[in-house]
Amino acid sequence: MFWGCFSGIEKGPSLFWEKEWGSISAESYCQHTIPLIEGWLTLNPHLKLMQDNAPGHKAAIAELEERKIKPIFWPAFSPDLNPIEAVWDKMKDYIAQHYPQNDMSYDKLREVVQEAWDAISEETLAELIATMKHRCQAVIDANGMHTPW
Repeated sequence: MFWGCFSGIEKGPSLFWEKEWGSISAESYCQHTIPLIEGWLTLNPHLKLMQDNAPGHKAAIAELEERKIKPIFWPAFSPDLNPIEAVWDKMKDYIAQHYPQNDMSYDKLREVVQEAWDAISEETLAELIATMKHRCQAVIDANGMHTPW
């Protein structure tokens, strides 16, 4: 798994989830990811945390509160509102286009995922942010149901 963040056109920290860390649980998320989040928000106190409702994320709410981090309220099952989901899709498309083979070593996969993250341009991030008003309206128009975004 790969975790990354951005604000506007600036990418923040990113993290490749190591195999030896096991699956993502509240404990492992708190140990490996929340310190990155806290550091990024300390350097950028005007930012707010937007994350999805993955079980590890939801279970870590107490740790976030203890660190004085208040995530944005997030409607359940609304990935169409989160622009990072579009980034993940673009990264997957990049990898499929540039590395169609499926037999990569773990080290090669790490390299390729980082390359895909690095290939996400400032222009792409700006375009995603520019769609937020339309994304929100589409969810409202769909009464909270799935949208084409």
